Amino acid sequence: MQLAMREKMKGLLAGMIFRVIALLTLGQISPILSACLIIEREGKILLIDRADSLGYTIPGGIVRYNETVEQCVVREVREETGYEVVLHALVGVYSSLKRDPRFRAVAITYRGTITGGVERASNEGQVCWRVPQEVFGHMAFDCEQMLQDYLSAQQRLS
Repeated sequence: MQLAMREKMKGLLAGMIFRVIALLTLGQISPILSACLIIEREGKILLIDRADSLGYTIPGGIVRYNETVEQCVVREVREETGYEVVLHALVGVYSSLKRDPRFRAVAITYRGTITGGVERASNEGQVCWRVPQEVFGHMAFDCEQMLQDYLSAQQRLS
């Protein structure tokens, strides 16, 4: 419970800070860039059951200043799941103005595979493997759209 509250507070604080910066710059601030990776194994998708109770998400996170988008995906998946991964292809670019309720963000989503590591949880939440139909309607942000695009092999550029 304490972990869930801490993660929820981190998201709220980040959102408030982003909104203050947007106000101070009169809206002249770029969206936050994030990236995530869809991995499928035996018909199940690797997901994070978020500690902040927002639902299931695809492993990934915010790109740091000194890394590429691809380096971000590899780092975030390792931090959140314990797995080492390789990227294979682009699933899509997601830039809806309302894709993340905390702040203005753009996500780049890839598909890939696990190459090593040992599964483990993180502060973000519990690692789990789910059949897509189990999680539809229970996913945070626009992860459901990402997963639907992946399953339909449709690349999205929005």
